[in-house]
Amino acid sequence: MNSKTIIASLGLLGLACTAQAASSDPWEYYRIGGNYSSAYSTRYDSNFGMSIKGMYGFHSGNDYGIDMPDLYGAQLGLHANIPLGSVFHELSFNLGALTGSKTYGGLLKWKQEVFPFAAGYSFNVPLSDSATFYLGGKIGFHYYKWEISGGGEKVSESDSSGTYSALIGFKFAVAEKTDLVIGYEITKYWSDIDPYHFITVGFSWSF
Repeated sequence: MNSKTIIASLGLLGLACTAQAASSDPWEYYRIGGNYSSAYSTRYDSNFGMSIKGMYGFHSGNDYGIDMPDLYGAQLGLHANIPLGSVFHELSFNLGALTGSKTYGGLLKWKQEVFPFAAGYSFNVPLSDSATFYLGGKIGFHYYKWEISGGGEKVSESDSSGTYSALIGFKFAVAEKTDLVIGYEITKYWSDIDPYHFITVGFSWSF
């Protein structure tokens, strides 16, 4: 499945649900003192929170004739929520640790590690009392290290570079102040290398 298919599918679902939710304020029930037991009744009592996500990414191209290793790891984020009517904005700072390796021809092994540090923004639209659609991006820099070994020889390199991402996904309330987050990110790490596509799954908490 390519990136256009993923983005189109998530986007169409989000827009359809947004159109349905836009007819009324999703938070109106809580503002008038409704006695509803949903986790979202107190979901945004606090404006701050954190998240932890697992990430798995694959390279979208074949740069320089090489199929680069997939990357997997985790991302830790701190965020601030800014309510604005029936929607809210989220500002975040994110730290990640990713690794991956691939063997070519049974002889040559390529291993790489990537540590991204990025500031993020997302626009969040509540679709129901327990689901939210989000769309946003991140920008920052990353430190990377790669190592190629084979035939008793080994070469390596480490450096840092800018990085940016676009992201889309959904949040589902699973507890009073806890969301299950499922999303997709397309991330550019190197200017001369095609982007990586990540599936992300994790949890977000409000303090």
